[in-house]
Amino acid sequence: MFILSDFGCSDTYIAQMKAAILSFSGYDTPVIDLTHMVEPGNILQGAYHLRSSLPHLPEGSVTIAVVDPGVGSNRLGLAAFWKGRFIVAPDNGLITMLSGAIKVWKLPPPESDSAPTFHGRDVFAVCAARLAVDPGWTSFLEPLEKPVFLEEPKPVLSGSTLSAFVLHVDHFGNCILGITADDLHQFTPVVLAAASGEIPLVSVSSYHQAPAADSVLFLRGSQGFYEIALNGRSAAEYLDLQPGHCLVLKGKRSNSQ
Repeated sequence: MFILSDFGCSDTYIAQMKAAILSFSGYDTPVIDLTHMVEPGNILQGAYHLRSSLPHLPEGSVTIAVVDPGVGSNRLGLAAFWKGRFIVAPDNGLITMLSGAIKVWKLPPPESDSAPTFHGRDVFAVCAARLAVDPGWTSFLEPLEKPVFLEEPKPVLSGSTLSAFVLHVDHFGNCILGITADDLHQFTPVVLAAASGEIPLVSVSSYHQAPAADSVLFLRGSQGFYEIALNGRSAAEYLDLQPGHCLVLKGKRSNSQ
């Protein structure tokens, strides 16, 4: 069992969720934290962490994703099955980045004694534990025909310019962009267009290949997305970048006519 949330680590909310899981599934159930440091209410950032983590989790595992600014409203809860893995989450767009075949079901409505401000403990943790014990439980659930999908900020490649959004800034200050290998189409960025002017970019495969301490790097990170980084320094601080910022990369395409 895995948990992802925006609850932070200063309260007991996560421990209460784990207690709800163990009370249902038994005390030998391993429960592993993915992260609880998603920005409060930032569903798209939660969707990024979910998409980045799931391919590395065991098949048959269950992940609870709780970034739920609509808790207590009429938004639905869902169970999903994607590439051999289960997800339990509010139906608010957290599964947006799970491309390809996905099965989605509605969760039962909350019990009358559930706290309307804490479905993570009283709804999602219990449903996830039940799913872990009995994956066939989904056969008793109603399919969710139209789950919520957010408008994902896709990169736009036009001529010699690629525009993309910062999805996440990690602990090291690396700025993860919404760019995968499929988005580049033989495009190689050369400069980052910033308010202060054009900043040269160096395309590398690892951080240590930076030719100088202040070289701004463009590379494919371990999560499958491209990022802007510096070797041993925070690119976010150096370039004053935050999640949600739109970047313009200028470069060239090797197959251009």
